[in-house]
Amino acid sequence: ATGSNKAYSFRVESEQKTDKIFIFEGAIDLLSFASFFKLYGQNWEDKTMISLAGVYQPAKIIEQSKVPAAIQKYLDKHPEIKEIVLCLDNDEAGRNATKALQIVLSDKYKIIDKPPKICKDYNEYLCTVLGIKQKENDKKLTKKGKDEI
Repeated sequence: ATGSNKAYSFRVESEQKTDKIFIFEGAIDLLSFASFFKLYGQNWEDKTMISLAGVYQPAKIIEQSKVPAAIQKYLDKHPEIKEIVLCLDNDEAGRNATKALQIVLSDKYKIIDKPPKICKDYNEYLCTVLGIKQKENDKKLTKKGKDEI
């Protein structure tokens, strides 16, 4: 939203100290990813997961890209972080953002690229695994945004 502070985006933070964070484009993908852990009987509450509140746009010269505010603020407050798992979308924007973040963060952190195995994002992946079909209007909302329909 206009005027919002991107440094304070949606996140789920482990109560235990961890040296790893998972990064997502949106809150729904973060929650879908956590749902996979629950679905398979694993603990999701010991993971720290951060949403970027939208796609991250790298600089034209990829090496000059800046770290998104949500990630930078978290890293500044948590020097124990050693590993960043990028769970960004399987589309051009998500793949470009992943490349940029790998370049600008790899000197200080171990970077792992973990897009969904199938589908565009983790929410679509979860819906596919669960056999949930999106309605045509839901697909339009996802593609165009609520204001355009």
